[in-house]
Amino acid sequence: MLVIAEPTVIDPFPWAALLGYLDARLIPGAERIVDDGYERRHNGATVRVTYHAGGKCLRITADDAVCGDEITVRVIRLFDTGQDTRAVDRQLRACPLLRPRVDRMPGLRPLGCWCPFELCVRTVVGQQVSVAAAATLMRRLAERCGELSPAALCAADLDAIGMPGRRVATLRRLAEAVATGELALEHADWAAIDAGLSRLPGIGPWTRAYLAIRLGRQPDILPETDLGLLRAAGAASPTVLRALSQRWRPYRAHAATYLWCAV
Repeated sequence: MLVIAEPTVIDPFPWAALLGYLDARLIPGAERIVDDGYERRHNGATVRVTYHAGGKCLRITADDAVCGDEITVRVIRLFDTGQDTRAVDRQLRACPLLRPRVDRMPGLRPLGCWCPFELCVRTVVGQQVSVAAAATLMRRLAERCGELSPAALCAADLDAIGMPGRRVATLRRLAEAVATGELALEHADWAAIDAGLSRLPGIGPWTRAYLAIRLGRQPDILPETDLGLLRAAGAASPTVLRALSQRWRPYRAHAATYLWCAV
């Protein structure tokens, strides 16, 4: 394995918790968690990312020649290595609901993504289903598509895949918009992405809020209708959760991540 880069991280950096969050949301056939590390297939090569606490860095290696700069940018985008979460954690610890979670996983941060299109697809697939059910659907989708690219998704047979017809139509429309350049996901700012997503059928407030956290890096977004958040917060309704979340501002996205990691 060739060492590509060792980007520095700012302690605390809860590697095991971050991998645990990813493990339930991986893109089948493209990524996996193995031996306390993250592995990704990229342009025919296997990229591996591990955490070295002593050196306060991530170690990025690959089994073949790849563009090191591109890989490093993707890893930093996924794990948000440069974020200093100490001020965030101080504020969230003031909430009795979040304090034990922060104490258990200090430094937790919203994860980004390796590939924006894959994240958008995974988020649409996850609409109104559990994380486990979404993982099952993603495995089926990966089997049908071969690779999770816009062109492959447009061409795939998605009949009887286990999703409502409207959701399948949303996936196809999303893939078409990216394939034609109507929707730019790479190297675009969040406002432009959000505006483009809002014009696609089946991309509602929950989907855009979740993507605002992971793709848009918006620190104060809260998907208040999310069933997992409602359960983890013990909130009877989105209205109750919205009221509770006021004390988490301007870090509601971080609070949501702590709550998601608790369910």
